[in-house]
Amino acid sequence: MFNTRQKSFDWFSLVVGILFVIAGIASFMHPDKTLHFLSILVGISFILRGIYELWFRKFIGATLNERSGWFIFAAVLDIVLGVIVLVAPNWGILYLAILFAIWFIIDAIMQIKAAKFFRAFHRGYATWLVILGVLSIILGVILFFSPMLSALTIVWLVSVVLLVFGITHIIQAF
Repeated sequence: MFNTRQKSFDWFSLVVGILFVIAGIASFMHPDKTLHFLSILVGISFILRGIYELWFRKFIGATLNERSGWFIFAAVLDIVLGVIVLVAPNWGILYLAILFAIWFIIDAIMQIKAAKFFRAFHRGYATWLVILGVLSIILGVILFFSPMLSALTIVWLVSVVLLVFGITHIIQAF
């Protein structure tokens, strides 16, 4: 009546899980190397985004017969920033830390704005959103004025995510 299928052991998930756990532990143990690696990823991302923007500008020009110097400016700026980050990874680490703090602040402001929509459904939830949003803004400002703390927070988040993914894959293997 019921089709019962026994799950077999998944070696691939086990190996991937172990690799994620090792990467998470290594990133906890070597935050400087983790930040350097993340900086390189940011630099490569900037360069790829710049190349994409140049292609997109060409596509817009061919498809819509529109010309926009802003696309070219943004693309060249992204490529230059990517090269700078790759050449001077410490600058990339600082940029990443400041960008993380700004993102934290903007996300908190959006959370506070979203609270007014939840007020109609559940006043208590909206109040908590505002309280947590204000605390997040304070934390974001602290991270903004302390880039080293911001950078370490990024490393901790990356490390925890790697560990959680690893443990999840290991459990999934069984």
